[in-house]
Amino acid sequence: MEYKPLGKTGLTVSVAGLGCGGNSRLGLRRGASFEESVTIVRTAVDLGVNFIDTAEAYGTEEIVGAAARHYDRGRLVISTKALFRSGDDTAEAVTRRVDAGLKRLGLDYVDIFHFHAVGPAAYDHHRDVLAPALLKLKEQGKLPPKYVKAHSLAAW
Repeated sequence: MEYKPLGKTGLTVSVAGLGCGGNSRLGLRRGASFEESVTIVRTAVDLGVNFIDTAEAYGTEEIVGAAARHYDRGRLVISTKALFRSGDDTAEAVTRRVDAGLKRLGLDYVDIFHFHAVGPAAYDHHRDVLAPALLKLKEQGKLPPKYVKAHSLAAW
């Protein structure tokens, strides 16, 4: 497997990542069991994939977490995301959603947390209201310190 730097994050990821959504959702859409889906993730990791992307909306965070527990956590780059559709969402909602994702994953931190499917009309709200909550989560160790930087949020 070939690995490349992920932008300026300091992370090194496999050129092939495992997306856990889409039509398959790790086989769940075709009736795969939880354990069969965990095996899909583990097989990808065993083949050298270290970047795993999941989301609350995919319903696969628990599977990714179960698979991740078989490996040295530092070996994996785990990305998850949550939808914030309403302009009424608050910084507290970000904290609740990150905490819920960590609980589903069974992890202490995620390497990357995305705001899922943000439309242009919501950019300002996400930047000014929701993104600052990520800095607080960084201080709590739920997002690794070197990956969340105030200047990257300001440039949004």
